[in-house]
Amino acid sequence: MVGNFRSALRDQFVSPPTPEGHIPTWVGVGGSPQSVIRAARFRLPLMLALIAGKPERFAPFVELYKRALAEHGQPQLPVGLHSLGFVAETDEEALEIQWPYYKEQFEWAARERGWRPPTYEQFLAEVDHGSMYVGSRETVANRIATVIRTLGLSRFDLAYALGRVPHDQRMATVELYGREVIPRVRELLAAVPESDAAPTTAVRS
Repeated sequence: MVGNFRSALRDQFVSPPTPEGHIPTWVGVGGSPQSVIRAARFRLPLMLALIAGKPERFAPFVELYKRALAEHGQPQLPVGLHSLGFVAETDEEALEIQWPYYKEQFEWAARERGWRPPTYEQFLAEVDHGSMYVGSRETVANRIATVIRTLGLSRFDLAYALGRVPHDQRMATVELYGREVIPRVRELLAAVPESDAAPTTAVRS
């Protein structure tokens, strides 16, 4: 490839490598049924992008997506969820670290978009029942497993450490999530058959 502003690129290695022939693409949806239908029409996986509110309210979007795929003669495709979170050794530590940066980030968004400023009570409500996966390894794993079963997800993406969380704390949450939360979620999903699983709510002790 020859450009105008740098030397030519020839036989360059790209990391991470992509599957031959295409780059995997998902359609992110935050609240538009039209976007759900468009994803189905173009035969693309659906990623629900939630930053607030109970995730169960998006169950109708999942059903709409499945119906739209069938109506367009497409095979059933994966559905994922992308939400905010933070993992620490204890629930209390996770809340203490994440809250100031959550507050800062959402105060900025509130000023820009005309929202009400966030409160600590609102933050706790999101942690307990909404779209903030904040807590200890067990708390976060239980909440993720519950939402996967409730919405029939095939993928969960954690947007970790919202705001200006310091680097060392970001690295700590990445390690806890990868080494302990993800394996625990797999254990929880394997232990309870999907057809027998009743939705549960993980509440901080």
